[in-house]
Amino acid sequence: FVVEVGGVAPVIGGPGTVTVNTNPGECSGIANFVATDATGIPASTITYSIAPGSNFNVGTTQVTATATNAVGSSSVTFDIVVVDNEAPVASAQDISITLDASGNASITAAQIDNGSSDACGIASMSISQEDFDCSHVGANTVTLTVVDNNGNSHASTATVTVVDATAPIVLTQNISINLDANGTASITAAQIDNGSTDACGIASMSVSPNNFDCSHVGTNTVTLTVTDINGNDASATATVEVFDLTSPTVLTQNITIDLDANGQASIGASQVDNGSNDACGIASMSVSSNQFDCSQVGANFVTLTVTDVNGNSASSTAVVTVQDVTL
Repeated sequence: FVVEVGGVAPVIGGPGTVTVNTNPGECSGIANFVATDATGIPASTITYSIAPGSNFNVGTTQVTATATNAVGSSSVTFDIVVVDNEAPVASAQDISITLDASGNASITAAQIDNGSSDACGIASMSISQEDFDCSHVGANTVTLTVVDNNGNSHASTATVTVVDATAPIVLTQNISINLDANGTASITAAQIDNGSTDACGIASMSVSPNNFDCSHVGTNTVTLTVTDINGNDASATATVEVFDLTSPTVLTQNITIDLDANGQASIGASQVDNGSNDACGIASMSVSSNQFDCSQVGANFVTLTVTDVNGNSASSTAVVTVQDVTL
């Protein structure tokens, strides 16, 4: 073929699309590339709109290469594609949360996050569990997932310690009780309770004091203590009115008495009594007739009345035989 004296203009060839990954810890990557011209006479000089070995941002950047010699020039455009394949650094921290009065609590990803990072920026953070209730009291493992702006993700776990620090709500009611024949009575916490509640559940209730005797007749203050399943407790008071409604047991004995020289005789209640008793104690005893004369010689019925310290009374009869033995 024939070569003209003037030479040949260049025809440049590009490298095509160049794909590189980001530099570790950076949101950019270094791309090296070469465009070629095999036809230019004289040899051409190749220049680039962005020099090979430069840092390119994530995404697609166009580069133009131009070959120039004395005859002319030729250009080619190609893409530099920087891909972010580096996952974020997810960092989680352990936290403690306290249930509210309803037994509930919730958290956000921001509370678990401990400075997670990504060179290209974080798009979102999420946690595997946000809501907690009484069933979660104690240690719970949650997962923090971090997604960067380019769709890469990384996860880290943390411990969420759920605490129930709310004491029960204690509701009481006043009651009345009667002593038994032995002068004793007892109560249970359930009798004093008036609907005490706790969001996480009640483990136990106790009342103090719970045993009563004759010394407690009247108004007594008792304390109801309620403990929930997580060890929180609270107390409130109530009034227990103790009554003694049991009458004494009256025991009598028949007696014989002698009129004196004046035809007179008298007795006391203790002479007719044969061991009458009451659990809370006897206050007084009396007989219906305690004076006798000649008109009553023979058998006479008398009534012994016994009254206890709390005003209860009972009666029983005995025979008083009156004798005239004076000449």
